[in-house]
Amino acid sequence: MIDAANVPPVAPNELVSRFATQSKQFRADSTVKQELFLPHPHPECSVMRHRDAQEAEIWQIGIDVAASFPEGRTLYGRADITVMACTIDSLRVVAKPILPKNPNHADIEGWPPSKEDKKALAQKLAAVAGKLIQSPQSVPSAS
Repeated sequence: MIDAANVPPVAPNELVSRFATQSKQFRADSTVKQELFLPHPHPECSVMRHRDAQEAEIWQIGIDVAASFPEGRTLYGRADITVMACTIDSLRVVAKPILPKNPNHADIEGWPPSKEDKKALAQKLAAVAGKLIQSPQSVPSAS
């Protein structure tokens, strides 16, 4: 993980993950849907930077994210995408460490105000992200 005392700015060539905790966020063939990247209910879209992280650490953060919901959710998997691919239109990726457990946390910020515009950008991100990488602890089921 990134050194919590020295969190660097996000670089364009970094890889980030968005964790899928709802079956409506991906299809049966594991392609991700726009719902995975929609910033709802928050104004930003939370992601995990891969920088200085081991594969097991990335999955553990995903497990923690799923468990953080009051109703408890399943970690179905993650979609990986480059920061450069996230910087379309008004979007940017900004380091937003959640200390002490997740210094690798970042947000995709700069979403437009209209729901339609958010959906259009989320659809572009989903198309670039492609397929869900299945969680080592679950087998996805989606429609």
